[in-house]
Amino acid sequence: MDIGLKEEDQKKDEEVLLKESNRSEPTGEGEGAGIHIDIFKSWCKGCGICVAFCPVGVLGKDEMGYPYVKDLGKCINCGWCEVRCPDFAITVEERGKVKEKVKAEDKAKAEDKDKAKRGVEEKDEKGN
Repeated sequence: MDIGLKEEDQKKDEEVLLKESNRSEPTGEGEGAGIHIDIFKSWCKGCGICVAFCPVGVLGKDEMGYPYVKDLGKCINCGWCEVRCPDFAITVEERGKVKEKVKAEDKAKAEDKDKAKRGVEEKDEKGN
């Protein structure tokens, strides 16, 4: 007996999630190029904090008071809307440069840890 979700049920769940989310599409121009902003309306209470904290006016409020992406091209990927949201209803994600930078930083940190570890091992060998 299969207790997992059937493919049809999974597709329905994905459709519901997409309807609940106000996902912006990445632009190819301006400062917001390659940025996605997801607003999960089912989590949002419409407090307006994200709209108030956006320094460049990317977000606006709809007629019900919920945030929406008004002008993604202005987005500078500061993350203030995501950090300040008390309901964790917004995610900001950038593809490309930021992820490459993070990978480079992670690689440098790993190399530093590896060097430090080798230094400790060398001291142990000399001390024994």
